[in-house]
Amino acid sequence: MTISAVLSVRNSIENGYPFVESILSVLPIVDEYLINDGGSTDGTLEVLHRLAEEHPKIRLFHMKDRQSERWDAICEQYLKMYSQAKGDWLFEGQADELIHERDSPKIKRFIETTKWPIIRFHRREVVNNWSQLSQDIYHPARIARNVPGLYQDWNKYGGDEFLMKPLYWIDPDRHHKSPFTLYHLYNMFPGNEYNKKRNDAQWLAPGDVSRVSNFGNTTSSYIYRKPESVYWNLPKLAVGLVGMEFYRVREELFTFSSP
Repeated sequence: MTISAVLSVRNSIENGYPFVESILSVLPIVDEYLINDGGSTDGTLEVLHRLAEEHPKIRLFHMKDRQSERWDAICEQYLKMYSQAKGDWLFEGQADELIHERDSPKIKRFIETTKWPIIRFHRREVVNNWSQLSQDIYHPARIARNVPGLYQDWNKYGGDEFLMKPLYWIDPDRHHKSPFTLYHLYNMFPGNEYNKKRNDAQWLAPGDVSRVSNFGNTTSSYIYRKPESVYWNLPKLAVGLVGMEFYRVREELFTFSSP
């Protein structure tokens, strides 16, 4: 039984994604990690090259995003990587999610023994003062058997659902929920919401009224006016995740993981 992970990123440094930590947290589970850079100009690609040198499991791709059609481009990128993945299972990577290292061997054993076609996680938000997890739980499908016709529709589901061709859901009732937690770190970093909305307005859909308006509202918001000083002592608060050099998370947050 082998597992391939796939991930596509672009300008993850500029947009505040903890993509390095995300990749490192998934590597112990998988046999290979296929990562596409969609045309980064902020140093993200250089970091990926250094990671690939240090970790032979990583295979890099260079399929560019297309302005105003990025979601269609991402669909194509993932389908291309799916076609070249060698694993019996596919792990859908996300640049702002972490798996705690103590869960890694448990997740791998779960995959080896399950008869499910897909595996969902319990995703919890790490709130922006690093002090607690949100009570909201989301259940994205992150792992699926690598079968012919498997694909993602990023326009509709953002990589959170696996589909088959002809169109149908592998898990229509969404009941294949594993006991494991994904930790979503994106919203905890000052300025990220501003960067994300700017990216949406200027790159994903230029001229889209709702996205441009959303970005305009953000420019007058509190977090935009004080993007880096809201949590000025963030490094002092961040402790815990063994093996990660940045974006450390308090160990007590992970009491929600399975025993």
